[in-house]
Amino acid sequence: MKKIFLASAILLTVVACKKDNKTDVVVGKNEAGQELVVSESGDTIIKTEIQNDTVAKPLEVHSVSAIQKGEDDKYDFRYNLEKGKTYPLTLTIKGTHSASDGKQDVKMSNESKKSIEYTVKDIKDGVYTLEVKSKHYSEKMTDPTGKSISYDTNSSKPADKDVAVSWNIYKAMVGKPYTMKIDQKGKVIAVDGLDNIRKQIENSVKNQLSAEEQKFISEILKNSLNKEAISAQFEETMNIYPNKKLKLNESWSDKQNINQGPMKGSTDLTRTLANVDTKNTKITVKGTQKLSGSESQEGMKMSANANADVNGTILIDTQSGWINNVSLTKKETMKRTMEMNGQKQTMTESVTTSTSVN
Repeated sequence: MKKIFLASAILLTVVACKKDNKTDVVVGKNEAGQELVVSESGDTIIKTEIQNDTVAKPLEVHSVSAIQKGEDDKYDFRYNLEKGKTYPLTLTIKGTHSASDGKQDVKMSNESKKSIEYTVKDIKDGVYTLEVKSKHYSEKMTDPTGKSISYDTNSSKPADKDVAVSWNIYKAMVGKPYTMKIDQKGKVIAVDGLDNIRKQIENSVKNQLSAEEQKFISEILKNSLNKEAISAQFEETMNIYPNKKLKLNESWSDKQNINQGPMKGSTDLTRTLANVDTKNTKITVKGTQKLSGSESQEGMKMSANANADVNGTILIDTQSGWINNVSLTKKETMKRTMEMNGQKQTMTESVTTSTSVN
């Protein structure tokens, strides 16, 4: 059975965001000895202690944009979505994979696309309630012989049985709503309604699969359509601003050491706040990945070295904070060596992955 892909694209490393505390200036005390401060409207009021919350505080009434510049020339970020408005997200991933052992060259390619709509149903105490609907899924894969298999939920059911299963799964997801709650930093607070979607998907393919295949699909859906997975996908895609205020041309980095599995190394992703205007906020992205490792199985020794570079730009809508455009390209080269019974074979691989949003 061919591999079934389930909503697995990840653009960026998650960066958790926290609220900066604001200090009020005490201007005096009342007869009861309570400290007085001046409110933003100019009134003298009793100072109250503000407790830290895990949910980002709502924007003030006068705020008109998600990206705001402070007196220190630093920019802060919070979503500024409108109730009743629908915000689209279309993710497209294109990949080419070529390999050569010095005697023979092979080439493969793949392309996937998914479209999702987020409608703001309610805004309360800095929390957005979003209705989420999948609108479209498609995928195309071309093997080294040039043969392609594909499906598109906007088209008819494929004749190939295995591809038809993928089509049925995604077709069952289209138009089925679930609810997500996020704060103004993009942190997911709650996800509801996924159980019903999973059941409908399982029922849509039940008659096409054996009992073993049904169990396999059920496990995939449990791991892919749950609060943790959906939250991670949303935050990794949409939570791209750091947990601090930034000046123009200031950068922030995510560095990770990879020490699990046979391939070990590190990744380093740097993003820079390049420009802010009334329409778009531009963030540039540069990154590297270096991995190497070796292992032996049944008398065969295998080793590999891989290097990758990532470059691209992200455009955020300055008013709402929603993504207007993402264009990222990852270029990876890998050299694999296999040795057994005194014989040695080396294969060089090249993979280019282009990711775009909206």
